[in-house]
Amino acid sequence: MKRKLLAVILAAAMTVSLAGCGGNAASSGNAGGTQEAGGSGASGEVKDTLIIGHYGDTPNFDTHDNLNDNGMRINMCVYDPLVRMDNETYEIKPCLAESWEISEDGREYTFAIKSGVKFTDGTDMSIDDVVFSLERGMEMPMAVPSFARVTGVEKVDDSHVKVILDGPYPEFLFAMALPTAGIFSKTAFESMGEDAFKKNPVTTAPYKVADWKAGEKVVLEANENYHMGEVPIKHVEYRVITDPNSAVLSLESGDIDAYVDVQQTSFKRIQENDKLELHTGDTFGLNYITINCEKAPFDNIKARQALAYATDKESMLYGILDGNGTIMDTFATDKYLGYTDKVEKYPYDLEKAKALFAEAGVDGSQEISIIVYDTKASKYAQVLQNSLAEIGLKANVSQMERSAYDDACLNGDAHIMVDGGTFTAPTIDEALYSGIHSSQMDVRNYSKYSDPEADRLLDEARITLDETQRAALYEQLLIKLSKDLPMIPTLSGTKNIATNKNLKGVTVNPWSFYNVYDFSW
Repeated sequence: MKRKLLAVILAAAMTVSLAGCGGNAASSGNAGGTQEAGGSGASGEVKDTLIIGHYGDTPNFDTHDNLNDNGMRINMCVYDPLVRMDNETYEIKPCLAESWEISEDGREYTFAIKSGVKFTDGTDMSIDDVVFSLERGMEMPMAVPSFARVTGVEKVDDSHVKVILDGPYPEFLFAMALPTAGIFSKTAFESMGEDAFKKNPVTTAPYKVADWKAGEKVVLEANENYHMGEVPIKHVEYRVITDPNSAVLSLESGDIDAYVDVQQTSFKRIQENDKLELHTGDTFGLNYITINCEKAPFDNIKARQALAYATDKESMLYGILDGNGTIMDTFATDKYLGYTDKVEKYPYDLEKAKALFAEAGVDGSQEISIIVYDTKASKYAQVLQNSLAEIGLKANVSQMERSAYDDACLNGDAHIMVDGGTFTAPTIDEALYSGIHSSQMDVRNYSKYSDPEADRLLDEARITLDETQRAALYEQLLIKLSKDLPMIPTLSGTKNIATNKNLKGVTVNPWSFYNVYDFSW
């Protein structure tokens, strides 16, 4: 797949000027609506309703207690964070924060908060609301994507708030752009109580919750007090459609206007429909194979090398993703700081795999255990299982419930784990720290890999503000991991959203979380 180099802005500038959290949306309403579907009806009225399908429901509308991807997608419209990310350039832009300054040591971010902002109930937002929201985020386990590195929040004055980190974290503004960092009304939260607030939050965002039929749909209505101006599309419905084939039929019939993350097998069908448009783009993440480095035979580097040669990435790409992705030789794409092509590569070669397994003393008498927790990962595992069978090795694939899978990984029960990840930002730290750092053995280091040099490179990169120096550290790390092989990268896929062709302002978000304020008919 042809790659396009994007300029990744990691907040190197000390001050950022006002741009606005509405992205590319016009604030003047629905001017320019087209005829037929997605435009003006027979009466001449401009369409102001949008129905988006996705595969599941949200558990609640609490910005700090919702890591469900369907829920976070909705919360992207129901909450404004301090900043937002441009979907195409990854540039961090102001939202509730007009600008910000970063201390010389990279540990303190001082945000200038926009004045005149009103909540959905018409009351004024104050700096105390911002501080309250951020402090609650620090305390909530589900808000960890945004607050993992935050150690303190301070009110500077009536228009500035300071966020203190445990160390330099150049990707912090990406974390602040996630739905888990939304701002809300302290007064409403305390008067309503947490349970009631989870169902009908009072926020500053472009939309507010109007109706929720659990397992069926969420209806949002435009916030007439929105600080960025009039919302182009006044009514938004998120509809639950669990069957991907039914979703495509609903798109084709016009029953829904968009569907998030359609299956690759439907791409051609959508692309050939002149009433629909398929938008595709990169994701912050990849699929990978994790190897238990403490469990024989994979405590032997030769066995890990053999597994790498037995990994048929091309079959995974075309058999599972229908070619819509990129084969990965390392844990970074060319848009990551520190990316290098100097890593060791392991082209699919069963003869080499067989020879290396033999050198490691693997003769087929021992069964190799592979565990997964979802259907897509199971498909990757089956490709690997088939390759191993071709060289006389028996692998058993077990699909487990997620909590049981996590427990088995932490306990080191299996030889191999097949998984994937979507990360906060396009950075090597996000991709690798929790998976290989020795301090993460009881958290996410399922490989049980422990190497002082790998730890040093990760730790030093975290406190290195100079991008050239940090890139050099990451390059060393990627080369080292390609030789040690605690994990085998396989593919980087894509994100997508299929829409009515008349829906404007749509660009693919690498998290699949869309700010519908950007959209118009």
